Amino acid sequence: MVRTGGGGVAGWSVTLIAAVAVLAVTACQEEPYAVVGGGGFIFNYRIGEATWGTVVDLRREPPAGAVLHASFDNPAGGPPIIVAMPVEPGVKRYRPTTGPLEGVEAGKPYRFVLEIKDAEGKVLERHEKTYVSDIGQERLPDQPLTTGPGYARTPAGEALIRK
Repeated sequence: MVRTGGGGVAGWSVTLIAAVAVLAVTACQEEPYAVVGGGGFIFNYRIGEATWGTVVDLRREPPAGAVLHASFDNPAGGPPIIVAMPVEPGVKRYRPTTGPLEGVEAGKPYRFVLEIKDAEGKVLERHEKTYVSDIGQERLPDQPLTTGPGYARTPAGEALIRK
């Protein structure tokens, strides 16, 4: 006579161990490559410039040759601003940032898209996030108030202080 289905404590133990193993493998496979963290618009009044950046933390390392492809809505209109960053072995945190921006409006939603692409350009993972600025770019001075590493005042900065 052949018994199937286990039965007793031994049968349940084997079933439980198998279930845990399947869950562990599934959990490892479903963990995302990256998580998009904080970020937003940076207004540097000293130099009269606005930029936009975010933080990307890798949870697991993508395949060799992978690239982080960050796309920022362009507040001035037109095509998105693209920042491509190759993934370096062992590096866990990346900070894609735009260059100087024009046209940032308070309260307007701007979309950020992160795609992790393999060496052939195939998208492995995609994240989208919306950022909203609390202030508009009109709050920045028209020209830099300071210059250089010591933040020496420019004529515009001197005039503002004398007011």
